[in-house]
Amino acid sequence: MFKFSYGTASKFKYITQAMAKISDETTLEVTSDEVRFWLMSPDKTSLAIFRIPAVSLEEIEADEETRIVIRSDELNKLVKRATRNDILTLEYDPSNVVLRLTLLDRKHEILRGFELTVVDTNASELKEPSFDTTTKFAMDASVFKLIVQDAKVVGDIVTFESTENEEVIVSARGEEKEYKWKLLRGRPLEDLEVIEPSRASYARSTLEASVKPTGAAERTRVEYATDHPIKIEYSFPNAERMIIYVAPTIE
Repeated sequence: MFKFSYGTASKFKYITQAMAKISDETTLEVTSDEVRFWLMSPDKTSLAIFRIPAVSLEEIEADEETRIVIRSDELNKLVKRATRNDILTLEYDPSNVVLRLTLLDRKHEILRGFELTVVDTNASELKEPSFDTTTKFAMDASVFKLIVQDAKVVGDIVTFESTENEEVIVSARGEEKEYKWKLLRGRPLEDLEVIEPSRASYARSTLEASVKPTGAAERTRVEYATDHPIKIEYSFPNAERMIIYVAPTIE
C-alpha cells in the first residue's frame, strides 16, 4: 500500500504528457524515500524515468517498496483535469487492485476522485542504463525545446556534433533545406565539457516527444558519445528530475 501527494498538479500535466508520448504504460515504483515512473517506448528506442524525492512531495506513505504497472495514457487524461489550485494524490490499496487519483482544490476545498485500473501488480524491476559520455552540456529547458522544434521543420534526423573548439553543432537536413545551430559556452550553454569530439544522430520524432517536460522544467542537461544513446535530464524547481535516454540512429 502507498499514498503520496504532489503539490502542483497543473505542472504534473507536462510530465504525464511526456509519459503518454513515450509509452501507453508506465511502471510506478514507490518507496518511503522516492517515487519513480519508468517508461519504455514500444520500439525500445527510448527510456524515461521521472524521479520525485520525498522532499518534493506534500506527503508520502509506503508500507514497503511497491511496483505496479498502469496506463500512462489514462493517467494523462485524468491529470489534464487538474487546475492550478489542485493537489494531486495517488493512493494504492492492493486489496482493491485500483489506483485512486484525487484532485483537491486547496482554494475552494473541492475534492474530485478517479480510479485507474492496475495492469500488473507484480512488475519487474527496471534499471537505469550506464555508459560513458564524452560531451556534456546544460542550458535553459526552453532553449532545448526551441532547438528540437526548429529541426522539426527541416528533417527527420537530428545530429549532435562536438568539436575540439569546444562547440556543439546541432543540425538537420531535408530536401533542399538545412538547419544548423552552433552552441557555445555562454551562448546559450550554461556549461560545456568536451572530453573528446563526438557525433551522434537521433530520430527527430523521438526527440520531439522528449521535450514535453520543458513546460515545467528549469534546466536541461544533455550528455552523449559517438553513436551512443543521448541522455536528456530535466531538473524541476522542487528537486524532481526526469531523465530520458534516446537510442542513436546510424546514418
